[in-house]
Amino acid sequence: MISYIGVALNVPLKGLFHYQWPLPQMPLIGTAVIVPWGRAKRLGWIWEVCPTPPEHIALERIKSVVCVLHSPVYLNQRWRQLVEFASRYYHHPLGACVFDVLPKSLKSFSKNLQASSILQTWLKKNLACVVFDLTDYHPNEQSVLLEPYSGFLERNTVAQESIEFSERPLTLEQVFAVETLRAVKGFKVHLLHGITGSGKTEVYLRLIVSAIQDQKQCLLLLPEINLTPAVEAFFKERIIGLRVAVLHSGLTDTQRLNTWMASATGGIDLVIATRLGVFVPMPKLGLVLVDEEHDPSYKQMEGLKYSARDLAVMLGQMCDCSVILGSATPSLETWHKVQLGAYGKISLSKRAVVGAALPVVDLVDLRHHTTSAGLSKPILEALQGVLAQGDQSIVFLNRRGYSPTLMCEACGWVAGCHQCSAHMVWHRAESMLRCHHCGVSRALPSVCPTCGNQDLTAFGRGTQRLEEALLCALPKARMLRIDADTTRGKGKAHQVFTAAHQGEADILVGTQMIAKGHDFQRVKLVVALNVDSALFSHQPKSAERLFAQLMQVSGRAGRTGEPGRFMVQTRYPHHPLFQCLCRQDYTGFAEYELQARKAAGYPPFTYQVLLRADHRKLDHAMDFLHHARQWALEWLEQQAWEAECTPRLCDPVGLTVVRVGGVERAQLLVESISRRNLHHFLDSWLLFLPSIGGSVRWFVDVDPTEI
Repeated sequence: MISYIGVALNVPLKGLFHYQWPLPQMPLIGTAVIVPWGRAKRLGWIWEVCPTPPEHIALERIKSVVCVLHSPVYLNQRWRQLVEFASRYYHHPLGACVFDVLPKSLKSFSKNLQASSILQTWLKKNLACVVFDLTDYHPNEQSVLLEPYSGFLERNTVAQESIEFSERPLTLEQVFAVETLRAVKGFKVHLLHGITGSGKTEVYLRLIVSAIQDQKQCLLLLPEINLTPAVEAFFKERIIGLRVAVLHSGLTDTQRLNTWMASATGGIDLVIATRLGVFVPMPKLGLVLVDEEHDPSYKQMEGLKYSARDLAVMLGQMCDCSVILGSATPSLETWHKVQLGAYGKISLSKRAVVGAALPVVDLVDLRHHTTSAGLSKPILEALQGVLAQGDQSIVFLNRRGYSPTLMCEACGWVAGCHQCSAHMVWHRAESMLRCHHCGVSRALPSVCPTCGNQDLTAFGRGTQRLEEALLCALPKARMLRIDADTTRGKGKAHQVFTAAHQGEADILVGTQMIAKGHDFQRVKLVVALNVDSALFSHQPKSAERLFAQLMQVSGRAGRTGEPGRFMVQTRYPHHPLFQCLCRQDYTGFAEYELQARKAAGYPPFTYQVLLRADHRKLDHAMDFLHHARQWALEWLEQQAWEAECTPRLCDPVGLTVVRVGGVERAQLLVESISRRNLHHFLDSWLLFLPSIGGSVRWFVDVDPTEI
């Protein structure tokens, strides 16, 4: 008896594609198959089984499956449910979603229809791998029975026999947090709002131990790759017998496949991962933790543009397990849900180390203090004092390179990128100009290419120039710069941070990489420079991100019980953001910022979608957006929605950096207070847009982090 299957394929088209299944044994949903696609063959995954052919497709047009992969590699129901949700919510083709989030080794086959070499190696080591060719199959011949995949996990899941962990005294707040969260049964989201140094990771550890003792798996998401080594080492040291694995983009294909497969078969207790880890299959998942949940790194910006934090919440709901969102400066979306009662909240208001307190905040008013090489006298004196005591300092500047602008004062020439509408950054150590948008580099010119002037001037400062200025002002200090340039290369980040933790430098100069999660024991002073520009950004979330950055980096000081100090250079010391910072008052800042968001009609009080259009010519991109907007306005007029719940379309505009890599970029913002209406509108809009797309590359971004 012939049945029919719906297959998810990696094509930019919506829906499934149907094929004949000629074997008498029913196929298992989630199995990998090879199917014909035009004159080629493609890898796909069985997503549905149909006893009859789809009505909208002529029977003679339905081709047969070419072959099926016989192995334990299949996509279980819970994994498929999460991907289906992501596809619907982010309006991304289902097949493209599947292939966006699978490990590379699971989404590529060779020309002879064999699995990728990495996958074959794994399967030969663990189980047999056979590819059955169905092209010559005849029903009257004896068929090969397929592996009963549905029982594979039950047979091969390895239960954790026993673990032990080393005890440490907890604060009363930590005890309350652990006991409260342990008592939660089923799905519930809690915000663990803990100041920097309050011991959130210790709370995570106790909850993980409890989950593993209940024969459950745990997922811990981190915002940055460079945080994973220290966090992995912490849990391995404290929990004896823990089966832990890490997953991030810095791993090899083999390492990523091993983690994916070990987790899928129940052989991993704890997965520590960056945002892609939300798609790791974990059949016994019992706890989801998202550390630094506010961090913008949780938003994927290519392919499927998802928020790992939001999908982690959905994953917890699907698995009926607890979700913990940890942060000292929660996102305003999360804080708003706490206020509405949708999320619970547990606070850690004191540092875990006895006697340790948050650093004292000093604002250096640049209206009254002049600077030399970007450094005021109070800052230099404070750095000198800490140096004399033999302690460490951090100088935070969220801009790498030597200088963001190189220009000729004689004729006004500015070093710009030929492919982008942006200035090139001078990287003095490499004698190169580099575009931080498209990545192109070129040699530093010896003279002005326009007038021949030899005196080119650097404007602005990056971490390289700051490091040079500090070495000049404090020649006896040992400097260590930590940014994307000094940590590039395998193992380099771990090497640099190890040197910092071991006290091999007196002053750490760094970008936001230095602000998150690191427990520097000897840092007594933190300095933040060039922070004012974020106060006047057109991005609605710029103030929220600045406050989070400053609170995070300030938390690196005074973690061992000795007093710490945080100094910020600003021309606007009376701004509410800095006043809340001085009081270390996140709640006050959140209330102020939420009022401003509500007045302006920004999230979390509205929902947003961006339609982006890219083309070599800006006019083509803008024409596409204007046509899209006109169709949308006519469609919306036909709906019987209340005016305040009807999506509102802004005018198309070019991006702030309109040209990147030779491509002109424009966007159209859509907003609504009704999420339901917004997504209903998108369902219809996205059916129309391909008809006017032409040569324009376009995509939608649901819940954008930048507009």
